[in-house]
Amino acid sequence: MPPKKDDKRGLKTELHPALRSSNFTLIKEQQREVNPYLATSAKNSTPYRHKLLRFHKPGEVSAIIERQREERKTEDIKRRQDALRLQELDKKRNEEEKLKILSGELPDLSIGEDKFLKNSNDIPDTVEWWDKIYLDQTFNILQKYEDETYNSDDEDEDDETPSISYVQHPIPIKVHDIRVPSKVYLTKKEQKKLRREKRKLKREEIETKIKLGLQPKPEPKVKVSNMMNVLESNQNITDPTSWEKTVKEQQEERKRKHYEMNEKRHEEAIKKRKALHNNQTLTSAYNSTMNNCCKIYWFKNVQNPRIRFKLKANSKQLSLRGACLRVKDEGSGIIIVIGEEKNCNFYDKLVMKRIKWDESFEDKSDKTGNIIAMTGNYVKKVWEGYLDFEVIKFPRGWFMKVCETEEALKSTLQQFNAESFCNFLIE
Repeated sequence: MPPKKDDKRGLKTELHPALRSSNFTLIKEQQREVNPYLATSAKNSTPYRHKLLRFHKPGEVSAIIERQREERKTEDIKRRQDALRLQELDKKRNEEEKLKILSGELPDLSIGEDKFLKNSNDIPDTVEWWDKIYLDQTFNILQKYEDETYNSDDEDEDDETPSISYVQHPIPIKVHDIRVPSKVYLTKKEQKKLRREKRKLKREEIETKIKLGLQPKPEPKVKVSNMMNVLESNQNITDPTSWEKTVKEQQEERKRKHYEMNEKRHEEAIKKRKALHNNQTLTSAYNSTMNNCCKIYWFKNVQNPRIRFKLKANSKQLSLRGACLRVKDEGSGIIIVIGEEKNCNFYDKLVMKRIKWDESFEDKSDKTGNIIAMTGNYVKKVWEGYLDFEVIKFPRGWFMKVCETEEALKSTLQQFNAESFCNFLIE
């Protein structure tokens, strides 16, 4: 029989129940006697930090002293300014008191005027001193002043009450809130329906007036074909010839009125068309005047390709008409621009201010990279004004052309009826 295992350990002592758990923190807390009034958590405890030596940086103390000096200096300046301001206020107050003494508002202490003033202590606080003469000992209004108030005449009442009979009170103007209704666009079908309804309402209104006797009944439109049916009486049977004559006269009268109305409408339409045509003529004349602003420039040389590009690109962007004509590549020439005044002014700033005509450039045509000097090159404006569009006929757009001779340049201008511009070719 195997020996029986004993649960005791060591000196035959049982293991404590708390030590059987694998949580060592719980074992530590159970073994410690915890004070309920003290914080036992180790998280709240901060480790002690040893104070290290701290040295001032070079110039730190002197900077602090300098800042304190500046603050003291600023305070002194502020104190002096406050003192000066107080002196000015005292001076101003003394001047105001002198003016009040001269006007009699304050007593003059130099001659003892304050001795003749009533002492403020003798005046009760419940009433002002200027009201005391109108009150009795119980501070009630004296009887004589009450009687005068009640038994006064109309003139006295007029003096006491304000006069408003001479005050002009203008009538306020009623400003009507005029609101323009927004236009409604209808389809053809809706327009026909609207016209039909308007004519129906107008016809019903006329019929109602006829029924009420406010308007006489219109005469029937009698023709020879329906004369016997419309005029049902014994007279047209007994004397049909005279009735036929009457019916024909009525027909002629209706025809005459119809032609008169048509003629009147025709004349009104002609007047409207003439007025519209005159208005359009004035507008087109104004527009043509505004669009025919012309500026002409003479230049010595336009050999720089950068300048040529700027001239051509800006004229295209500004929708200008005209040309740049020169005699050979290195010769002089003229620039003509025609268009709106605003665009021409912009082009004028480009030519006269922005473009540097005397700037040197690199010649890339022969691939040698030679620098060509443009010293002495310049441009000037020789004429500006408005042209007649029907006389000077430059094509749409702006072009540049190199002419071999001056005669070829003049012939080019003659093609556009602009031979008068040849006078500007002379420097």
